[in-house]
Amino acid sequence: MQNLWKQVADQYCTSAEKVQAEIAEAIRQGMNNPDADVQQAWAEIPRQQDELQPEDVVAWIAAQLLAAGILPPAAVSEQPEMAVKR
Repeated sequence: MQNLWKQVADQYCTSAEKVQAEIAEAIRQGMNNPDADVQQAWAEIPRQQDELQPEDVVAWIAAQLLAAGILPPAAVSEQPEMAVKR
């Protein structure tokens, strides 16, 4: 996943740490949405720790895109190890 942060950082002339921090902040803001449907959607994302991490969200999104056939398997160097909800 560090390679992904670096690629995005290079594209936007920033650091990998800044990319990861920005994603973490977006997750925090999204999880603070009081809408019950939004809360349920966040709750369905598998996580490695108690707090949802950027890696968890990116892996889950990639798994969803792979399962839907939107993202070809060759587009990811590692298969996301997250449950795919169909």
